[in-house]
Amino acid sequence: MFSKLAFKNVRRSMKDYTIYFLTLTFGVCLFYMFNSIDSQKAMLNISAVQSKSMEMLTQSIGYVSIFISVILGFLIVYANRFLIRRRKKELGIYMTLGMEKGKISRIVVLETFFIGVFALAVGLIVGIFASQWLSVVTAKMFEVSMKAFQFTFSFNAFYKTLLYFGIIFLIVMIFNTISISKLKLIDLLTDGKKNENLKIKRLWISVVLFLVSVACLGAAYYFINKNGMLEVNEMFTASIVLGCIGTLLFFLSLSGFLLRVVQANKRLYYKNMNMFILRQINSKINTTFVSMSVICIMLLVTIGTLSTGMGLADVLTKGVKESTPYDITFSYYGSQKGDAKTQIKDIAKIMADDKIGLSRYAREYAQLNYYSSDLKYGDFHFDDSLLRQYFGDDQIKAVNKFPMPIISLTDYNRAAKMQGKPEISLKANEFAVNCTLYQFQPAIESFLKNSGKIVLNGKQLTSAGKTAYRTALQTSMSQSDSGTLIVPDAMISGLTFENGVLNMNYRVGVNEQEFLRQLETVYSEDAVKSGKIVRPYDMELSRTLIFEQGAGLKTVISYLAIYIGLVFLITSAAVLALQQLSEASDNAERYGLLQKLGAEESMVNRALFSQIAIYFFIPLSLAIVHSYVGIRVANNVVQMLGHLDIMGNTLFTAMIFLVIYGGYFLATYFGSRSMIHQRQN
Repeated sequence: MFSKLAFKNVRRSMKDYTIYFLTLTFGVCLFYMFNSIDSQKAMLNISAVQSKSMEMLTQSIGYVSIFISVILGFLIVYANRFLIRRRKKELGIYMTLGMEKGKISRIVVLETFFIGVFALAVGLIVGIFASQWLSVVTAKMFEVSMKAFQFTFSFNAFYKTLLYFGIIFLIVMIFNTISISKLKLIDLLTDGKKNENLKIKRLWISVVLFLVSVACLGAAYYFINKNGMLEVNEMFTASIVLGCIGTLLFFLSLSGFLLRVVQANKRLYYKNMNMFILRQINSKINTTFVSMSVICIMLLVTIGTLSTGMGLADVLTKGVKESTPYDITFSYYGSQKGDAKTQIKDIAKIMADDKIGLSRYAREYAQLNYYSSDLKYGDFHFDDSLLRQYFGDDQIKAVNKFPMPIISLTDYNRAAKMQGKPEISLKANEFAVNCTLYQFQPAIESFLKNSGKIVLNGKQLTSAGKTAYRTALQTSMSQSDSGTLIVPDAMISGLTFENGVLNMNYRVGVNEQEFLRQLETVYSEDAVKSGKIVRPYDMELSRTLIFEQGAGLKTVISYLAIYIGLVFLITSAAVLALQQLSEASDNAERYGLLQKLGAEESMVNRALFSQIAIYFFIPLSLAIVHSYVGIRVANNVVQMLGHLDIMGNTLFTAMIFLVIYGGYFLATYFGSRSMIHQRQN
């Protein structure tokens, strides 16, 4: 009997359950889809490096899923509060007819169970099919081909989804049982007739709180702009704390401040149904300012992860081509003791002596050596204002203490020739600067144009040009050359050797794996540790390896950003939707009274639309302001790795918000309108 009654209640109240059901289904779909990535390996032609990236992605999503399940758990519990509140009168009738609270709890538990099972089933079915599409996206992001498309099913993701959401629903059932046990019959039957106590703060209190909130937010913006995001120090912590306090005080003061400000404009306040709309919004913000603050911060996280996270992923792959001009680079570091000449190794010659035939694999190769002197970055007297937009003061001070790397003119020309770039020439008293790091180029070129003179080993040198060269001097993970001094060969004498690199380009058709296996055989760990042979390099980086690692890192960052961003966005929108649906349910009689007083139905609908639109827009508007400041600072960090397509990321994030956030807004409006009309009928 209870099962039949619970099933009928679910079917009859399907309109009330729509947003709850869709949110739950979407959450299950996302949870399964992203946790099923481990099953996609069977379809992809991936290397060992990419396989490790897939493992890292799977582990990362597994850890994030624990946090996501907690967020979804809170959302589902919150949604159930709305559903119970929506049905208080119905539950009161059950109690009036003599039904015990335990039996009512059993009915509600069964309803939760039916909805949960149905949502799990639909979410898993959609997730299983969506994961097939995700396999194609994964192949594209890893830049690999698919062996052959085959339908995949992840038992691991399936069991994990059942386990996590099973625990969530168990908690919800316990929560519902406790909530119903505390209900009183008189409260259930008279709930719709109760008026909420509207506590309007004194105007001067609201104004003071509003000004304090603006001051806190202004200070937070200043600190994060000044400090940046690379240093987690007291200033960084202060910006986070003040930002949270400012957001909370903003919504706390808004409940009294907004109404009083609009009341000052009588024409606006008494126009159409603005007075009713503002009273409704004011009463809601007055009691939900904490949840509005949390939603605002969650929307900030959503905007930040979707825009900056995706931007970082793009930068990591777009900059790879420029940072990998050679097929492979071998690097070694000197001991920084003794004469520089005795530390320099001819890597190619040592390899040849060790029976490694470079001519069999290499089309061309050249060694480049780095030196240093007492000349530091600070001696160039860069315009700090050109660096301050990217770095904090502490970072600039630290950079100014670093010695600037120095290379010979011959070494630079060899590196440039291998890339097909023109060689340069210098007089005996001239120098040039090479720089590939985006943030340092304006400061270096400003120095070259305005001063262009340095002193090296007691000799004054003049810049040979007004611009810096942009040649990648070795294959690396990113463009990280913040400035390398190029001097005539004669100036190298007396400098301290730092490190050397051997750049190499393969012959056509060479198998890189075969070459690397030969190196591993000759310079095996056992042979090196036993002292039988000395490896002439400390590390090697190949273009293929960097491309594979870059694609893997892009996939990890992109997927985590989308996963976290979508769940936070759905949670925020769902909470706002449930709050407004609850508001519509409580105020249905008020809207009916408006029509009895002569308000047309279209006017009532416009008032409802405006109320919901303003309620959705307020936390989003402040989140956009927060995001503008935060993303601007974060982009300065991202741009250290390459140029960021801000417009593209902004449009992508806006599209996601338009579809999901806008969809929840429309669903809330139509649901509230239907609820009000149903009550009136």
